[in-house]
Amino acid sequence: MFLRARCGTLGVVLFLALVVAAQAQQPQTGGAPNPRPGGASGGPNIGVQFAPTQTDRYHSELVKLGGTAADGLLFTPSTPSQNPRIAIVTTYGPPAVELAGRGYRVVLVRHLNKSGEVSTPFNGFEEISRGITYARTLAGVERVAVLAWGTGSTTMILYVDVALHGPAACQATNVIYPCTTEQATGLAKPNGIVLLDPGSGAGLKITNVNPAYESASSRKADLDLFAAANGYDIATGAATYSAAFRKRYFAAQSARYNQAIDQAVARLKVLDQAGAGADEPLSIPAAVASQGGSLHSTDLTILSHTKQAHPLLKADGTTPSVIIHSLRPAGGPKSEDALNKLLAQYEHPRDNETLRQFLANDALRPTKDYALTEDDMVGIDWNSSNAGEPGHAEGITVPALVVTNTCFQFVVPSEIVYDHIAAKDKTYAGVEGSEHFFTPCKPEFGDTKKRLFDYVDGWLAKAGRF
Repeated sequence: MFLRARCGTLGVVLFLALVVAAQAQQPQTGGAPNPRPGGASGGPNIGVQFAPTQTDRYHSELVKLGGTAADGLLFTPSTPSQNPRIAIVTTYGPPAVELAGRGYRVVLVRHLNKSGEVSTPFNGFEEISRGITYARTLAGVERVAVLAWGTGSTTMILYVDVALHGPAACQATNVIYPCTTEQATGLAKPNGIVLLDPGSGAGLKITNVNPAYESASSRKADLDLFAAANGYDIATGAATYSAAFRKRYFAAQSARYNQAIDQAVARLKVLDQAGAGADEPLSIPAAVASQGGSLHSTDLTILSHTKQAHPLLKADGTTPSVIIHSLRPAGGPKSEDALNKLLAQYEHPRDNETLRQFLANDALRPTKDYALTEDDMVGIDWNSSNAGEPGHAEGITVPALVVTNTCFQFVVPSEIVYDHIAAKDKTYAGVEGSEHFFTPCKPEFGDTKKRLFDYVDGWLAKAGRF
C-alpha cells in the first residue's frame, strides 16, 4: 500500500519537454489556440465507426447522455452475457466491440473539444459520468465498470479517483496545475475498472527528454544516446548502455525537465495577471514522441520485466504465474539518414502546444534520484500531477483489472500502476506476444485478442466480484 498526501492532486497527461521558449510572447486570452485532443477525445473511433451498426453479434445506436455531453453509442449484444447485471463504459471502440460480442451492454463515450478549450485529463469527465448514469438505467443493470486503453488510462484512472473521493483528490498543494472544484464535483461512481496497457501518464514525457540535444548538428557527447561510444548500434537500432552512462543521462533528464517546469510555472504567473484563461504557444525543442530520448526504446534491458510473478496468457492455453518479460523490439533509428531525420524533427517542435496544456498534461516532477531500472521507474513524484497515473491509482478502491500486452513498452509501467492501486480485489495479467493493438507480434502467439478479451470477460463475470 502506498501512502498518499491527499489535500488534493492535479492536472497533467503526457509530454516530453526540454526548454520553454515562449516567455517573450504576448499572452492570449480566451483559452488555448489549436487545442489538441485530450481526455476522452480522439480515441473512440480506432477501427470503429462512431455510428449505428448492426452485426450478427450486436447492434449499436446513438444515445443522448444529457447536459452538454456528446452523444454516446450504446452496444447491445445479440446474446446476453453470463452476467447481464454488468454494463461497461469505455472511451475506445475496439474494446466496446469485443465486449459487446461477448454479451455485455457497452456505452462508448467521446469528448469533442470546444473552441478555445484547453485540453486536460479532465476532458471527457462529463461524458464518462453521464455514460455511467445512463448505463444504470438499462433494464437489469446493477453494476457498471469503466474500461480504458493505453494513454486513455490517464483520464480514466483520474476519473475513478476523483469520482470516489471528490475535489480533494485533485487539489493538493503539491499539484502543479490543480483542478477546479467544478471539474471534480458530482461525478457518477463506477463499481470497477479495467485498464488495458496503461502507461505511467506524464511519466513517459520525462523518459523522452533528450538532454544531449543542442541543435541538429550539435549534441553533448557524454549524453548522446545515439553515439557508438555510449553503447548504441545504429545497424540494429539497439543499445547497451553502461551504468555510468545511465546515471549521467537520467540525472540530466531530471534537471532539464524540472527546468522546463519551473520556467513554465513562472510564465503562468505572468499570464494570470493578464486575465483568467490567458495562454500562449509553447516551443519545446526535441519534444518528439517514441524515439525522442528514451533509453528504454533502445536498451531493452531497461523496463524489461515485472518485479513479481503474474498470470501470463500463453498461446498454448495455459496461464502460469511467472515474471512477465517485455518482448518489444528495439526502436532506435537504424541508419544515419534515419537518425538525421529524427534530429531534424527536433528543429521543428510541435507548434500547437500551449503553456497551459503543458502544465495540465505533461508537467510531472522527477527528483534527483530519477532513473529507469530493469523493473521500475524511480524518483518521480507521482502525486505532483493529475496525469501521473500511479498517483491517482492510489485512490482506486473498487475491483481493478490491469492487462498488459507483452510486445509493447508498458509491461513495467502497467505493473507500477497496478502496485499503486489501493483496491484489495485487483489483478495484473499479461498477454504473451500481444502488441498494443491486440494483434500478435509473431504468428506463433496465436489469437492474442481473443485470449485478452476472454480473460476480461471471465474477470468481470467472476461470482461475488460485483
